[in-house]
Amino acid sequence: MAAQSGRDLLLKVHDGSGLFDDANYVVVGGFTSNNINITAQSVDITNKDSNGFSEMLESAGNISISAGGDGVFVDDASFQRVHDHVLAQTHPDCKLVLPGFAEYTGKFHISSLNITGNDNQAITYAITLESAGVVTVTPLP
Repeated sequence: MAAQSGRDLLLKVHDGSGLFDDANYVVVGGFTSNNINITAQSVDITNKDSNGFSEMLESAGNISISAGGDGVFVDDASFQRVHDHVLAQTHPDCKLVLPGFAEYTGKFHISSLNITGNDNQAITYAITLESAGVVTVTPLP
């Protein structure tokens, strides 16, 4: 992957409408930092014939995607949408955009939402999401 601006890494949450066009995914906030983690669990099939080496079953195990970020919410509606999903423990449709590479689209569990306020500064937030089902990977041009 070529060098790119970190601000182009985006978290978008679906607006709740019945339409799933790109326009229905709304950027959550102005991130000052964010991340996407992709984890592939392994299935150990090591046995006495493995000559002391671990063996893993190919194409087995679970894949999970998590994401996090912190910054300032772009508007009250974005904050309200995320806040409501956290309290209801519902899994919104989200889109994680890795610029120049791919979009990861699917249901995500918002596992934490931290809100911080400091004197003479904007209220900021930190959010963590974990995949809650199948995530579709769409390559970007």
